[in-house]
Amino acid sequence: MCPSGPVTQCPNALEMESNLNGPAMTTWRGDAGLTDLLNRRDVPKYDLRVEVLGTLDEVSSAVGVARAMSTDQTARGLLLEIQRDLCYMMSEIAGHPPNGSREHIDAERAAWLETQLAALQNQAPWAKGFIVPGDSPVGAYLQLARAITRRAERQVARLANEETLENHLILAYLNRLAYVLYALARVEEQHAGIVQPTMARQEK
Repeated sequence: MCPSGPVTQCPNALEMESNLNGPAMTTWRGDAGLTDLLNRRDVPKYDLRVEVLGTLDEVSSAVGVARAMSTDQTARGLLLEIQRDLCYMMSEIAGHPPNGSREHIDAERAAWLETQLAALQNQAPWAKGFIVPGDSPVGAYLQLARAITRRAERQVARLANEETLENHLILAYLNRLAYVLYALARVEEQHAGIVQPTMARQEK
């Protein structure tokens, strides 16, 4: 879901077109393997930009599961704000703001994530070595969201290299977001009473 604003600015509404008040919620044009971006019509669903949008939607969905399961109100608020940032990000990628418009994903949002990361690291130090996700349900979903975020980051880097990425701070945001999700997973595990996470290398 998108924050307040016209629903047509949200990539989740790509196939809904402008007929939101009528009985039909889709034109079924997707049956032909086509979709629309905010500034382009009849885009193949395998288009790289559409792939990026789908992956960012996956990130938001995984974050949403973690938010629904978390009992920590601070964590839930943080995750909701991240989901709203992701929706703005999808809007920018689906059809970047017209000339003169302010991009939502900016240096201030990247700095905000850095602040969140520092606070989380103070609550739960990072493990020394690779860990195996799964010590707590919320932590596992946050690690899943982190892994999907890294996939989105790779796809956005490819988009910047092969096509056009108007706002390169999107890459900076995704890089920081992956660290934040990892750190939040560690905090959630501590709240669940897990002091030492399961390490990938088994102690002999």
